[in-house]
Amino acid sequence: MPGGSDEEHRLIARYAARLARLRETPVHHASLESGIPADSSRQRELVAQLEAKNREIMREIVRLRQNQEQEEAAALQSGQNPALLSELRALRQRKRELEAHLAALQDSRRDLMLQLEALMKMLK
Repeated sequence: MPGGSDEEHRLIARYAARLARLRETPVHHASLESGIPADSSRQRELVAQLEAKNREIMREIVRLRQNQEQEEAAALQSGQNPALLSELRALRQRKRELEAHLAALQDSRRDLMLQLEALMKMLK
């Protein structure tokens, strides 16, 4: 999963670099009139990849929450088995780590989207 966020950041960086190059090179008049950059299919592909990554992260969150609920129910039914409680604590810690990672990814995504919007405004 950490490698996936690196890939996402690389894709966004490539996209931003491409937008910067587009700004430096002449754009066809038709592209300016329609407001659609020349490589809109690449942009759609990038958006689709980012949306797929977001869905993957959200599925992982749901799976982890379900695991936590199951572990809590098992711990309660087992009469507070120390091994289960230890595992439950470990799962809760992992959940906190993943939530912190998700928050960091969301912040990064927000920052990148702001940068992207600024670049798009410069292109217009």
